[in-house]
Amino acid sequence: MRLRGALIPRVLAACAVGLAIFLYFAPPPDGVTVAMMRTGAVVALTIGLFATAVVPVVVAVLIFFFVAVVAAVAPREVIFSGFTSAAVWLVFGGLIIGVAMRETGLGARIAGTLLPLFGRGYGRAIIGTVVVAVLLAFVVPSSAGRILILLPIIFALADRLGFAGGSPGRTGLILAVTMGSMVPTVGILPANVPNNVLMGAAESVYGITLTYGSYLLLHFPVIGLIGLVALPVFIMLLFRDTANSGDGATAESTPVSPREVRLTVILAAALALWLTDTLHGVSPAWVSLGAGIMCLLPGIGVMPPQAVIEKVNYGPWLFVAGVIGLGAVIAHSGLGPVLAERLIPVLELTPGHDARNFAAVAGLGMGMAVVTTFPGQPALMTAMGVPIAQATGWPLLTALMAQVPSWVLILFPYQAPPLVLALQLSGMRVGEMMRLLLPFALFAWLVMIPLQFVWWRFLGYFG
Repeated sequence: MRLRGALIPRVLAACAVGLAIFLYFAPPPDGVTVAMMRTGAVVALTIGLFATAVVPVVVAVLIFFFVAVVAAVAPREVIFSGFTSAAVWLVFGGLIIGVAMRETGLGARIAGTLLPLFGRGYGRAIIGTVVVAVLLAFVVPSSAGRILILLPIIFALADRLGFAGGSPGRTGLILAVTMGSMVPTVGILPANVPNNVLMGAAESVYGITLTYGSYLLLHFPVIGLIGLVALPVFIMLLFRDTANSGDGATAESTPVSPREVRLTVILAAALALWLTDTLHGVSPAWVSLGAGIMCLLPGIGVMPPQAVIEKVNYGPWLFVAGVIGLGAVIAHSGLGPVLAERLIPVLELTPGHDARNFAAVAGLGMGMAVVTTFPGQPALMTAMGVPIAQATGWPLLTALMAQVPSWVLILFPYQAPPLVLALQLSGMRVGEMMRLLLPFALFAWLVMIPLQFVWWRFLGYFG
């Protein structure tokens, strides 16, 4: 079974390579240029490597850069445009903040202090874990970073509650961390990779700058709050268990260090600036980068400057730059409108039918994410923004934002790298995670997507 499980991704990756070779050398059909075919080859290869994970995603990104430059599918300033995107520097600042949270112990202190406030017992522990995961999203702009901070605390909490490895209670707590870090935080701009890719692609391709406050208002009241309420319910129903100990979690007993105090001040200032960016006009990216720099300044910061070299994992930073570059290459080639031209007639997008259009775009986003994974999906969907706006009669910004609700429709763990990370760190079986993913995706489709449409209609967002 292990051999078969390892063989399938390799076969799919080989198919992606074969498709890329075919697209590169095949004569273009009517309405398609040679440049579009070559871009399609690069896209097929890159997305195939992302989806199958036969090589680390950082290697896949480097392969994209190399092949795109050698094949000359776009000017180099387009291929490497991700590095000039604000979203990339938002991620960079977030990585520094994440390291600071771990190095100072502030992340563990916040979680360890907040969790006992929800009381003892399995149900309250699940609710508290999801709430803490969402609260941390406002100060730790990385779902993988939040999972890394919270999982050790949750392992200790599970032990205190008497949940042994493999028990439903322990699995439920792990899923509360993982899904709580992923689903509700879709509504917070810097909190996840797809959010950042959308932000960067919208700016790179269309010159549209997303603001923290407007994004939060548009998405968090439905996706964030309903996810916050629904996730604990699903977990407690699907993974029933009873705590064998009433001890619960205990708050951190060591005194607060000066570094933690300084980091708290830095994060409070960053959060205040994020929430008020519609007033002062400073991009969330530069707030994030500024906060990261403050963490490194001698005498003011919380880490030595060399920590930016020794401690920071540059993989997510390079990955976001590559995915944004992929979207820019697609836009430069004109492939996005061609894909939209083929897909829109199938979706039957028509002006004036906003509810059906909204469901169709969300369904398209869900289907594309199965093939491209969620970090890669925004690059393709954003490149199709203008045709979708023209077919639906929506403003361009609405057409771009309509992909966001599909990010809660997670069908398989491989679609979201933080889920894969949680599986690796916790030892949880894929089947256990799937027990939650599929029912919750159905709930999101039947409840969250329609309510998101109603909320947007109330805001007058469809023009």
